[in-house]
Amino acid sequence: MPERADALSEHLLKYSKWPLDVYLIDNGSDIKPPSKYTNVFIKKNVQTCNGWLEGLKATKNKKYFAYMFLITSTNFVEEKDPITPMVKFLIKTPNAVGIHPALTKESTTYWTHLITRDTKKPRETWMIDNIASMFRADWFDKIGWFDPELVYAWGIDLETCYLARKNHLSLWIDERVNVTKITNIGYKMKRMNMSAGDRVTLADRNMRDILKRKYGEDYWDKMTKHHISKEML
Repeated sequence: MPERADALSEHLLKYSKWPLDVYLIDNGSDIKPPSKYTNVFIKKNVQTCNGWLEGLKATKNKKYFAYMFLITSTNFVEEKDPITPMVKFLIKTPNAVGIHPALTKESTTYWTHLITRDTKKPRETWMIDNIASMFRADWFDKIGWFDPELVYAWGIDLETCYLARKNHLSLWIDERVNVTKITNIGYKMKRMNMSAGDRVTLADRNMRDILKRKYGEDYWDKMTKHHISKEML
């Protein structure tokens, strides 16, 4: 979806006052030409998770304070800097390792706790999805990034956030920054080379197989119930 990738890149480059580098990954596109901002090319599609990992590998010669992950079903809805408020919050909150913009009320998502509550300030949460997630780089490097076996990216959010909570580190939703997310827009635009239903089946099976092997039969309870206080819900 080059038009959506272009829009994300142009928003960041125009509005961010915080120094940043954009790594835009073309994951073996064969339906439309790549975004004009693409700087990481993958010849064969390796699905979402390993596409992001290729982007992370491209950062190896630079030192970053944080990494931010964006998907092309995301759209910035405000003509302002989305980066600086979140970076500054992580800097002044040493215990915080992850932060995510609030989703607009019009957004479609399974994780409804990400939708804005109109508090206009960061609120602690139990899990952030990789719609527009930002993680402190030193911590994210320490945990070894995302598990490449979770190829469809289902479960990487649950596992990353579980590891943070387990180590008494905090995760946040920044109500001062808003994005919208449209589920399955890529399928509606006929850009995915598979149906949404097929991907759900493959991604769910992949997540269950990997997380069950790593954390046991009760992996879902561990990911969604352990080390969670009422204040995080």
